[in-house]
Amino acid sequence: MSLPLLSMMLSVFSIGTAESVIAGILPRIADDLDVPLSTAGLLVSVYAAVVVVVGPLTTLATGRLPRKPLLLGMLGLFAAGNVLAALAAPASSYALLVTGRLVSAFAHSTVFAICLTSAGELAGPGGQASAGARITLGFGLAMVLGVPLGTLIGNTYGWSATFWCIAAMSLGCLALLAACLPADRRRPAGGAVSELRVLGRPRVLRAIGITVLCSAGVFTAFTYAVPLLTEVSGFGETAVTVLLLLYGFGGVAGNTLGGRAADRSLLPSLTVTLAAVVAALLLLSAAAPLAWPAAAVFVLLGLAYFGTIPGLNTIIVGSAEVGSPTLALSVNSSAFNIGIAAGGLLGGQAVQSGAGPRAAPLVGAAVVAAGLALCAYEHKTRGGVAASALTDPAPAPAGSAAAASAAAPPAPSDSLPATAAKD
Repeated sequence: MSLPLLSMMLSVFSIGTAESVIAGILPRIADDLDVPLSTAGLLVSVYAAVVVVVGPLTTLATGRLPRKPLLLGMLGLFAAGNVLAALAAPASSYALLVTGRLVSAFAHSTVFAICLTSAGELAGPGGQASAGARITLGFGLAMVLGVPLGTLIGNTYGWSATFWCIAAMSLGCLALLAACLPADRRRPAGGAVSELRVLGRPRVLRAIGITVLCSAGVFTAFTYAVPLLTEVSGFGETAVTVLLLLYGFGGVAGNTLGGRAADRSLLPSLTVTLAAVVAALLLLSAAAPLAWPAAAVFVLLGLAYFGTIPGLNTIIVGSAEVGSPTLALSVNSSAFNIGIAAGGLLGGQAVQSGAGPRAAPLVGAAVVAAGLALCAYEHKTRGGVAASALTDPAPAPAGSAAAASAAAPPAPSDSLPATAAKD
């Protein structure tokens, strides 16, 4: 892996850890700041709300800025948010902690979208999904390594130490990217209007819809995976912790394999992985009373679900065609969070219906099946073209900014290579 890709992956690892580690240190935060646990839990909701609502607006507002300085600035803002969160411990200030979380979340979607777009440009046609998979691997590693380590650090040295570590890592990524990421000297051709037009394309909307349905279906089951594995499958708490870790490792493997498959044939591979998610959810419900078959299917669910993520992000880039995909990617990041929230609600209703935890995977399978049908429709309308065809730019209208850019002399050697993902 090249140093720029590694640096961007670690940046995503940092934001993924910051988003999720709060759950592991929430009881200590509530005790130290003398607030109810439910009040401390708002730190999760506030972060997610800012990512969903403010993230795309920030990306839209900064769409005309050169990407490298924007990425460095957003990483600096993210680090500052974590410093504020760390300072909330000695100040015993819940308000300061909330402010730190707000500032960090403000940069979340834009950092993720820029890293994905830049990785695709560095890779060039035919390698965008694999490059994107390396970036999204940061989120998988955050779940497998970042959250457990951050929780351990917080419980051992105090929760402020967790935020200090995240701030230090993000500043380290900033320094690495400042040194190794090629500069993008091209000024983006489009503005806010062109970015918003991208979101109005039916293909982009369908791609975002697939993302929402897939994540909602999986998290309908995953939110209630622990009661399913303990109450129905009969595993103890220690065994469930190991299974969650194995789920994460399955996700890391699935993310890598999904990126390679999407590079070879985007829509067919995405259709297959979505079908695998549906099958895994159905099998999880059926095998739940049998401990080890249920455990195996649970790990396979992680493999299948994370295998869809590179394809879901790459289809956004392809659907954006000659427009900038950065805003669409930011909205797609919000779509994952919307799906996660919706999945939690659906899972709760399924469990409370009287059918118990086994109902959650069945409901989730139905939701993902709707996403699979949407993906199959997209495959049919595009004629089953490969990923390269999806990411090659359509001809720009004569006299347009994109056409002028295409006719311009080659960029300096230190600029990002031009691809269809270009802003």
